[in-house]
Amino acid sequence: MKQKIFLLLTIVAILFSACKKTGTKEESPMEDSISVTTEVSDSHTSEIALDWEGEYKGILPCADCDGMEISLFLNPDNTFTQSTNYIGKGGPYEENGTFSWDEVGGIVILKFTDGSEAKYKVEENSLVLLDEYGYPYAGDEYVLRK
Repeated sequence: MKQKIFLLLTIVAILFSACKKTGTKEESPMEDSISVTTEVSDSHTSEIALDWEGEYKGILPCADCDGMEISLFLNPDNTFTQSTNYIGKGGPYEENGTFSWDEVGGIVILKFTDGSEAKYKVEENSLVLLDEYGYPYAGDEYVLRK
């Protein structure tokens, strides 16, 4: 019985080694080959393709009030003005600052004068508030619209 198993394993090993490709590949040089490298610019970023300048409004959720009524102006010189009214608590409070775009050109990063930041994903006629990791909050209540 052991001899039959040994013989069978030997035959299988020979078959596998016979199927192995051992020949050398013939290489034929291509004559007159031309290598063309074309750099493609992706101009479909929100920064370039969308009309992002202007006023955005919405009511964002608030932990200790009935909501935050936000009015945000994005100016073409990369400055902004944000007016916040805490519903049921008072306001409005005005804040100013500058903003920059992320490296992809789809997210604006607001830099307030007190050093804090807020991130928004720029979409067609709207801004979506992002969390500290750059992910959008779930639901339409975190969207400012033009």
